[in-house]
Amino acid sequence: MSRRKEDFFTGEYYHIYNRGVDKRTVFEDKQDFYQFLEMLKYFNSEESFGGLKMSKYPKNLKHRGKTSVLVEVVAFCLLPNHFHLILKQKKEGGISKFMQKVGTGYAMYFNKKNQRTGALFGGKFKSKHVKTDKYLDYLSVYVNLNFKVHKIKEDKNKEQNYRSSYFDYIGKAKSGYLDIENASKEVLDMSPEEYRKFAELKIQGIVKNRERDIED
Repeated sequence: MSRRKEDFFTGEYYHIYNRGVDKRTVFEDKQDFYQFLEMLKYFNSEESFGGLKMSKYPKNLKHRGKTSVLVEVVAFCLLPNHFHLILKQKKEGGISKFMQKVGTGYAMYFNKKNQRTGALFGGKFKSKHVKTDKYLDYLSVYVNLNFKVHKIKEDKNKEQNYRSSYFDYIGKAKSGYLDIENASKEVLDMSPEEYRKFAELKIQGIVKNRERDIED
């Protein structure tokens, strides 16, 4: 995942997303999900703490000060062949540097694990500047509930084939990959239950609009 030439503004929010090359699966099992999410923590630094093997040891994160983080991870959703993130840039050039490190690190991990070579993601990551609070509210639902957008249902007899910060937002999980108290305030000043109701209502319209666009 190479660097981008476009500017990202510090203090601003961005929707960051990408999919596997030729729409291939990039998250095959729970270890893949775990590794990508750990990299969101480990590579969120101006400093370098070693290579791929080091990224498996999050205990080393305690040696990094909070002032050196590149971005704030506001929300995430990982699905089998793509991912969505909401990032707030904290340092100049932070998003580009962060995504370059995460993309390269994860591709190295995945290729080594599966004995493959070549690009894993479909070119440079995509981005969209979040310019209004209203759009940020909408986007939080779109990202957090992206598994519903793609109609991925949880099968109790199988391993969950997605990961989402939605369950952090509604108080049902503490993934450890974002400061949920701070992240939720960035989006909406709601209680977990209020956010659940807001998101469940909003996602109905998102899914209907998507289905209409596909039909048209």
